[in-house]
Amino acid sequence: MGVVVGEPSPEPPGGRVLDLGVEQVRALVAERYGWRPRRIEPVEGELATICRLEDDAGRGFAVKVTRDEAEERPALEWRTAVMTRLAGEGQPVPGVLPDRSGSAVSGADAGGIPVLVVVEEWLTGLPLHAAEVDRDLLRAVGGTAARLSAALATAPPPPPGLTHVWEASRGRRTILQALPDVRDPVVRELAAAAAEGFAADVAPHLAGLPRTVVHQDLHDANLLVGRVGGRPRVIGVLDFGDMLLGLRVAELAVAAGYAARLTADPLRGLLDVVAGWGREASLDDAEAQVLLPLARTRLAVNAAVWAARSSGTRAVYAAARSARSVPALRALLAADRDAVAAEVRRLTRG
Repeated sequence: MGVVVGEPSPEPPGGRVLDLGVEQVRALVAERYGWRPRRIEPVEGELATICRLEDDAGRGFAVKVTRDEAEERPALEWRTAVMTRLAGEGQPVPGVLPDRSGSAVSGADAGGIPVLVVVEEWLTGLPLHAAEVDRDLLRAVGGTAARLSAALATAPPPPPGLTHVWEASRGRRTILQALPDVRDPVVRELAAAAAEGFAADVAPHLAGLPRTVVHQDLHDANLLVGRVGGRPRVIGVLDFGDMLLGLRVAELAVAAGYAARLTADPLRGLLDVVAGWGREASLDDAEAQVLLPLARTRLAVNAAVWAARSSGTRAVYAAARSARSVPALRALLAADRDAVAAEVRRLTRG
């Protein structure tokens, strides 16, 4: 969640964060969906109120409640429609449950606040960051990203003007906006270096990079791992709240950058994810050239934005989401850009 149209800033306006109580969520579900969950518990989120529900049969659901802003509704309706289509095509994404009226996005009132409610299936599995990560699993992450990218290539376009603070092509700008509020000197130094790397190594290629609909948030909490044929594999892809029209290569750069945080050798981890992508899809030369700088930039955005948001009601979430980013970013900044680009070309030549 947390989608805006226009020019978002790294620090969300205080009015956009929505913190509802469990009983308020229970009442919304009863009103809009006609059922009362047996169990309900809160889940950490960026801007939305998120809860896990369980019905009398033990089935799990996720309910996400956001403010009903003019820009939010069309974006949310588009995203839920794309999710429904992906689920129907066999992609490992949650199905969306309609409300009593048959709508996937349900408008409601929560104590005088207009809100939008979405209920999804709760997918089981272990978040990637909590799994035992090996090279086979990293390649499975890359393959998942490639298959999702192929499926999203035929998705309908989003509402006009949809953007997001995490969108890859605006990475340098997002870092520079966040830096004045970052107190940690190590984060400041590494994020600034990544921003300059973006200017030198990504910006000159932006106009020619292929664009498509992208999930753009395949981080290590949005990928669920389970055993398939006795081997750990990605069995779930969560949170389409940042999906938009963006750089095709960003899908891989985000997945590879976050997965690299989970390894003792972040560069090797990144390349293993790239290898998994290369088994399913190719990159063009320009995409291969910018893959490493974009992965660096995304980790820098993560570290800088969450450092800037390190207080308030989402402080715990901020700390969890930025854990491990700094050492991985440092390692990727030390890697030779041209040598990595050559290896990415080899692994994704098609």
